[in-house]
Amino acid sequence: MRKNNLKWTSMIVAIMFVAFISACNSEQGAEEAEGMEMADDMGEMERMDHVEDMDMMQENEAVTAVSTEGEPAFVVAYMNIKNALVNDNYEQVQQAASNLQEGLEKSELTEEQRSQLKESASQLAGAQDIEAQRKAFVQLSRQLYEVVKNNDVTDKPLYWQHCPMAMNNQGANWLSYEEQVRNPFMGQKMPGCGSVEETI
Repeated sequence: MRKNNLKWTSMIVAIMFVAFISACNSEQGAEEAEGMEMADDMGEMERMDHVEDMDMMQENEAVTAVSTEGEPAFVVAYMNIKNALVNDNYEQVQQAASNLQEGLEKSELTEEQRSQLKESASQLAGAQDIEAQRKAFVQLSRQLYEVVKNNDVTDKPLYWQHCPMAMNNQGANWLSYEEQVRNPFMGQKMPGCGSVEETI
């Protein structure tokens, strides 16, 4: 009888021990799950902070943008095309290309220069997608570079910038009012890729 009682007591103790361990494990699991949720929340907060930092950087960039007051309309329109390409904005490129064509009408460039730049701006405005716009922008940039280098077009310094990775690693150049590189060929994928080759 005593042996049976001892067996039952041992079994009850064993069951209670197993139940206790299970309860501890589930509490630990709950704590781990809570810890993981907190880590996820922290990660989300860090991501939101990063996005806010990026927004602030973009706002600061907008504040430090060069004033275009008194600049030729066609040069300003070119810069707007460049900025729209940096932002991967197809519609803004189209609008700026139309503005460039209009700005050329009031310019003091030769008829030949106006005609060449208008043709390139027309290709940009009529391009089917943003990659076709970037391809047309290569030619427009070369043409405008020759114009501003050989004529007294603007009072502001212009930066002739280059990206070796643009156009499938063929490389391409563009003009900018800002020395800081904002790449129209790589867009938001790699906006800082490139360097200044020349200051005009």
